[in-house]
Amino acid sequence: MRPATRCRSLRSEAGFTLIEVLVSALMVALIASATAVALISTSHASGDQRLRSQADAIASQDQDRLRGLSDDQLNGLNQTHVQAENGSSFSVTSTAAYLDTTGATTCTTSSVAYYKVTSTVSWAESFKSTANSNTSLTVDSILSRPVSGGLLVQVKDQTGQSLSGVSINAAGPDTQTSTTDSNGCVMFAGLTPGGYNATTSDPGYVDQNGNSAPTASATVTGSGVQTPSSLPIYMGQAGSVTGTFTTFTTNVAGEADGMSWSGSGTVPAGMSGPQTVQSSTPVTTLTTGALFPFFRALPTGYTKNYVVWGGRCAGQQPPTGNDQASVNPGQLGQGVPLKEPLLYLASVKLSTTSVKPAHVKLSYVSGSCSDTWYPTITTLTTVPATGWLLNPGQPYAAAGTLTVCADYKSGTSYYKGTASATNTSFTAKNTVPTITLSSTSSTTLC
Repeated sequence: MRPATRCRSLRSEAGFTLIEVLVSALMVALIASATAVALISTSHASGDQRLRSQADAIASQDQDRLRGLSDDQLNGLNQTHVQAENGSSFSVTSTAAYLDTTGATTCTTSSVAYYKVTSTVSWAESFKSTANSNTSLTVDSILSRPVSGGLLVQVKDQTGQSLSGVSINAAGPDTQTSTTDSNGCVMFAGLTPGGYNATTSDPGYVDQNGNSAPTASATVTGSGVQTPSSLPIYMGQAGSVTGTFTTFTTNVAGEADGMSWSGSGTVPAGMSGPQTVQSSTPVTTLTTGALFPFFRALPTGYTKNYVVWGGRCAGQQPPTGNDQASVNPGQLGQGVPLKEPLLYLASVKLSTTSVKPAHVKLSYVSGSCSDTWYPTITTLTTVPATGWLLNPGQPYAAAGTLTVCADYKSGTSYYKGTASATNTSFTAKNTVPTITLSSTSSTTLC
């Protein structure tokens, strides 16, 4: 039995030896791997430090360059270029921002102001030495010299928020063009003293009066920063309204030779006055020009921020509550039914005989505004229930004078007559008094 016991002992010792060899090999591999990772990390850390040092040198060079630029060159500066250094590629972004004497970049101004110049250098790296390792750095500085010949312009939207990306052209003894920043500001600098007009433009945007290129004026001096007295300039994404004239009676249309509108909101308060689109002949539908989306504060928002009516005069604007429209930013061609009073013209007489007029002319005068148009006459030969006008809905007329002229031709004889009328009720016919025709030598008639 002893030889067998001896064999088992040898086999057991051989097994322990193999395990020891495997464990030793694993330990060697782990140590080697850790050593390699440490070497790689050290190598990448060294490489990262090298790239960071190069980037810092590039940023310092760019800062020196920016400090040498004139105020005019710094105006709206935002440049990016790629620079190669010792086999590595760096992206360099150079910007300049107006800085007021309080240290803010807002659109405030004072007699002295400065520029803050910023250089940002970034690079690509396949391995970051740490989880928080950055591949960019930024260096900025304040130019000690004050801005001279400065003009500061600010643009806001209908809610009073800064509007960025608006192009502004300052024209005077010099001409400069720039774009508003995130504060809605443009600082023009280095301008020759004199009068300047700052004109803004942003595709699809208008001011509160519908102007696509509003202008503000200011006088630039040799020192300090000036601002136009009309700042800020407000611009909003334009909308429009398509009005269809109608009446209180079902299937009875209205018409007008023009359409007017007026709007108001919280910021700014409103338009400088009503505006009008005109037609050479009366029509049943008209579309406004570009409309500023007046904001009326929450929860109202843009609801009923415009009043739209038929006619060319402010005196034809109906009472509050009629023909209101809601214009949202960018909402074009919103359809709005515009209710007009029904003007009932049914009694035109030649002597004691009722006749169909050849033409009808409506003339409205209110102060300095006058509106004259020829409403469309029905093709029927007998007077309809709604009168001789094909579209009895006609512009509201309270204040001022509304005169109705009718004419008639019989053979070679011409007849004409007039009557004064009112057109104010939105719930009942507004009847024109009987027009009695008289002979006239005029061939132009009404």
